[in-house]
Amino acid sequence: MGELEMNWNLFGWTKSTGDRTAARGTVACLLFGVATLAGAQSPNAQAELDTLIKAAKAEGKLTFYWSSNEPVAKRVADAFDAKYGVKAGFVRLTSGPLLQRYSSEADSGNIAADLILTGGTTAVNYAAESIKKGWAEPIANANLPVIKSGEFPARFNRGTTAIAQVSPWLISYNTEKLKPQDFPKDWRDLLDPKYKGQILLGDPRGAVTYQEFWTAMLDKYGEPFLAQIGAQSTRRYASGVPAVQALAAGEGAVHLPTIGSQTQSVKSKGAPVDSVMPDYNTGLEFHVMLTARAKSKNPNAGRLFVNYVLSKEGNAVMNSDPGSLSVYGGMSLPKQYVAPSPDAEKNTARIAKLLGYE
Repeated sequence: MGELEMNWNLFGWTKSTGDRTAARGTVACLLFGVATLAGAQSPNAQAELDTLIKAAKAEGKLTFYWSSNEPVAKRVADAFDAKYGVKAGFVRLTSGPLLQRYSSEADSGNIAADLILTGGTTAVNYAAESIKKGWAEPIANANLPVIKSGEFPARFNRGTTAIAQVSPWLISYNTEKLKPQDFPKDWRDLLDPKYKGQILLGDPRGAVTYQEFWTAMLDKYGEPFLAQIGAQSTRRYASGVPAVQALAAGEGAVHLPTIGSQTQSVKSKGAPVDSVMPDYNTGLEFHVMLTARAKSKNPNAGRLFVNYVLSKEGNAVMNSDPGSLSVYGGMSLPKQYVAPSPDAEKNTARIAKLLGYE
């Protein structure tokens, strides 16, 4: 059996699926399943890294914008500081406000962030536009030692951005509100009457990543599934973060969709929560975008931080929570993983209506 066919089977995709799902499956397969040759090792890689470290230390600090959970950002920032002695401050916002803030700063000629870490297909499109405007620098042109040496897996380099993390979507549940035999295992389990009024939802209009998730559900299960989930849920929140906090507080029994870092942020504090990763799934693909050196306040420290996040060491720090997958080997994606749809945003109003938000 050929390598491509083996990887189709490995991730649960079949060549007989519908055109759109098959096309997205092909992209995901190429992204996650097809082995690529590592780039040739540069004999100057260590010397280039040493030069970058020296320049970053002279700047002494950097700022990054971050749209995932704050504890993860702090963990990465602290590990980077411990390794290099360069302070990494961050601003945490959801992806929409984060990109709006960056655009406003760029328009005024005063960009505070040396880089952005955010999720979803919007990040790729935003990076391309920012590069055209001179705000951002393509990762491919940043001369990062970790990329030039061939350490960073080439299949996760988008040229404009690089993927630093993959977080498949989860169902989280309160272990005190449910008996073990009632813990959900699949999205369709949530249609059971026993979950009526116990499902917590984040507003799907709040981020394109939610729209990517619900579009995957539409593609697989159709509109009736979303309408039934909406009818099952009477508890709605502005985003996933307050919904997870409400789950931890016992305001409901189940929350979807969520990612590992969100669940871990409350579980680590003793909350009675756990989660499951259904086989049919898509995920939040977390991208890094680098501010153009001419626009960055700390261009060398910013590039060193990106180099760290994309290195095997830094990527392990970033992805140490359950449910967050490093781009370095050992990936265990859901059996029927599909890449996020680039057209998901077009479904926003339709999804919101089906879930009862309009």
